[in-house]
Amino acid sequence: MLCAAFLLVAVGGLMIAAAVVKGNFDLDNRKGLSDEMKTFEVTEAFSDIHVEDVESNIHLLPAADGECRVVCPEKLDGSVYYTVTVSGGKLSIQRHDRRKWFQYIGISLKSQDVKIYLPEEAYGKLTAHSVSGSIRVEEGFTFENANLESTSGSIRMYSAVEKTLTAESTSGRVTIENASPEILTAKTGSGRIALSHIRSAEISARSTSGKIELTDVIAEEKLYARSTSGGVALEGCDGGAIRLESTSGSVKGTLLSEKIFITDSASGSVRVPRSAAGGECEISTTSGSIEIEIRQ
Repeated sequence: MLCAAFLLVAVGGLMIAAAVVKGNFDLDNRKGLSDEMKTFEVTEAFSDIHVEDVESNIHLLPAADGECRVVCPEKLDGSVYYTVTVSGGKLSIQRHDRRKWFQYIGISLKSQDVKIYLPEEAYGKLTAHSVSGSIRVEEGFTFENANLESTSGSIRMYSAVEKTLTAESTSGRVTIENASPEILTAKTGSGRIALSHIRSAEISARSTSGKIELTDVIAEEKLYARSTSGGVALEGCDGGAIRLESTSGSVKGTLLSEKIFITDSASGSVRVPRSAAGGECEISTTSGSIEIEIRQ
């Protein structure tokens, strides 16, 4: 085993040496880490927005001067660049990476942002995907539909959506405020979910190990929240039918109207109001407690 490890190290050293000899390898990786901010002026009309990125944060914000532009971090050597195009009424922003393996060597603590300045208030479909970057949409816009996805970055949505809003992150936090879509879906693996001032027909919030916090969240038809190892907290929430689940966390908070409670907790305490009216509120935990009150 040791011989194999030494052999791999030796081969790696020879590869680096070969790159150095060819003149393509910078030990300080200064080329790979040097950025310049490039601005794209967008003059064509569009309704939909599609953003694909890997490392950078995606930030949508109002254009104070009424002009649409996209500001992107590109590498000085041209190894990382963006294309910004408008076709068929859709603004497409895509990152391209042509770096060689040795150009990834180095450490950069600088946060990179793709800033999209939008002049209009209303748009069609918003799609934003990032791997390690966060996604943030400032208030002031209205989208017909929005799909926001990040692997390890956080998602913060502060604008309105009319039909379907989906926000999903593997390990980042998901925050949604002041939205009234017909259907809202928030999902994260190890991050926290925070929904506030939401009005919707159907709301679903799911987290594996993060806490779910719902504040002034009202679902006309269905409200569903599930966390495996995190708790579920509600403040002034309601729904036609409510289902709340947690494996090892507690379910606590306040609702706005009477419910018929159906509860199940294996080892935790249960305290809910007695009522024979209202829609069903089903709450289940394995080891957590259940404490719900009706706000008068």
